[in-house]
Amino acid sequence: MQPFDALSIRAVLLESKSLLLNRKVDKIHQLARDEILVNMRSKGGTIGLFISGQSVYGRMCLVKIPSSQDSTKDSGDGNLFDRYRSKYGTNTPPNFCIVLRRHLTGATLVGVEQLPGERIVDFVFSCVDEVGGASLKVLTAEIMGRHSNLIFWEKESKKILAASHAVTKEMSRQREVLPNLLYERPPVQDRPNLFLIDDESLKTAIREMKENSSKPVNIEEKEESNETKSNKPTKSSRPVVTIEQWLLTTFTGLGKHLCEEVVAGTGLNNELREFGKQEGAEEKLFEKLKQLRETDLFKPAMPKDLSRYSLLSWYQKPDDESWNSSKSCNDLIENYYRLLEAKEQYLQLKEKIKSEINTEAGKLEERRSTAQSHLSPNRELETLKEFGDMILSNLPSITAGQSLLELDDWNTDTTTNGGTVKIELNPNLTAVQNAQVYYRRYAKARARKGAAQSTISEVDKRLSILNGLRSKADTAPDMDELKRIKETLAGRKQHSQPKVQKVQKAQKTKGKSRMTSLISSDGWTIYVGRNKNENDHLIGKIANPNDLWFHVLGKGGAHVLIRVPASKQDPPKTTIEEAAQVAARLSKSAAGSKVRVIYTRCKHVKKVDKSKPGLVRYENERTIEVDTAKPMPKLMKKLFN
Repeated sequence: MQPFDALSIRAVLLESKSLLLNRKVDKIHQLARDEILVNMRSKGGTIGLFISGQSVYGRMCLVKIPSSQDSTKDSGDGNLFDRYRSKYGTNTPPNFCIVLRRHLTGATLVGVEQLPGERIVDFVFSCVDEVGGASLKVLTAEIMGRHSNLIFWEKESKKILAASHAVTKEMSRQREVLPNLLYERPPVQDRPNLFLIDDESLKTAIREMKENSSKPVNIEEKEESNETKSNKPTKSSRPVVTIEQWLLTTFTGLGKHLCEEVVAGTGLNNELREFGKQEGAEEKLFEKLKQLRETDLFKPAMPKDLSRYSLLSWYQKPDDESWNSSKSCNDLIENYYRLLEAKEQYLQLKEKIKSEINTEAGKLEERRSTAQSHLSPNRELETLKEFGDMILSNLPSITAGQSLLELDDWNTDTTTNGGTVKIELNPNLTAVQNAQVYYRRYAKARARKGAAQSTISEVDKRLSILNGLRSKADTAPDMDELKRIKETLAGRKQHSQPKVQKVQKAQKTKGKSRMTSLISSDGWTIYVGRNKNENDHLIGKIANPNDLWFHVLGKGGAHVLIRVPASKQDPPKTTIEEAAQVAARLSKSAAGSKVRVIYTRCKHVKKVDKSKPGLVRYENERTIEVDTAKPMPKLMKKLFN
């Protein structure tokens, strides 16, 4: 696949800028953690701005989503509607979406700017604050692979208001992205940006590349001389042997696919050593790069195999049927990445189904093998019965305490030991009792054999069904068929426990939460929730509006609460630090590190979903840094004892 690059952003903005500016924000939906859909309205109608900071499929484009009443799967609108539907459903949206709605609903988009040659776009909104004053707020989309993020900040103060995901010191030494911190641009690279470099510098770089291409560097000798000087082995670097590699390693603002398209557009040999031998190579490469930097005429198209897309159409030849053209760059970007996502989801679901089938088939094969081991040959079963009959037929000849009975074999066709058989007897039992032992062994072996045969028959039948499902999954034409197969598999496992029993069990345990309480060095009461049910009980039943609530930032952990009596204002600093220590040490943060703990009034903490105990959203928080390498507070010994 081809990643969303700086040229794609420029092409999308050239088309959509005039449609977006001076429109008011109607609705904001957060589709996933790093995806938002902003509906913009004006007299001309409503359009949707989709922004994704997803690490693999991050992009931005305009989308027109059909309503659920108009969407039909025959026309393809149903899949489009499903793609841009929030995964949070009717539940409370994430905190990032709540902040965006609070500030941007009704705001006007007054500016859309791309940092030249970068995959960073600023959407500037004119907002009206709580007291009626005007302010500018910026939603920045940083579409940079695994470093992608959506950051909402105030333009005048540069204070971050919210981000699609927080970046702490533990996560990045380069830059923190947290509410109330100043927004800083991502660090720049030490190479020149192709979209900012002047023509003379570009010509000089191409000329130097041509001169060096005729003088190949012996990398092994260079490494050998360095090793001789420093007496240390050096790590070999990959040599630059193609024009594509030279473009990638010399400039920023270009991706691998875009470099390939530039070389394809020049018609030059990609080998660097052949560059100087081709007539007019410098001029051809310079003109293509200049056209890439300055063009505003795009011909969007993508191949049918979705291996890449092109905005310049320098790849394909005229009348190439393996490529499909698009009316606009926005349509191309929307279709390309949506189809890629659908393809990946299809492959992932297929692999998951096949994995589940293989797992269940493996269990069935193991069960079949166990049943096979319980199958006794018919002759062994008949021998046990015959031994019992022989003992009963020779009762007078068996004496008390006899341990072995030797008789003529009744089976003349299969004689053993010269036509005699030896029957072991238990000397502590009578002859009749010994016969009964053999009869019981015969009955058990026969029952075990019948059960094993029944099990093998059942396993073979289920394996046949699984093999049929596996074949259907291999040849499934679309997601709908895979989902039906998935439902068939899930239906085989859903008869475990009735819902009534679960409700009764929940009612029995309800109301039995016993909270752990501590007394700080200043005499204040501190409550600690050590699991999700206690955390939920702490917020829902124990907390008062003015109590202070503590939780470690960005990671799972205990909810900690300081009880604030009506006669007092704020707890002392020592009590706050002790409560923060408890929250930090009872979290998933690494031991012996510095941890950020947030705290706020309980009236600013709200439950997200009743079906998800312990999950909350908060606002008006403050932050305190805790060093868990320091000695443990005395009040925590009660917890760890």
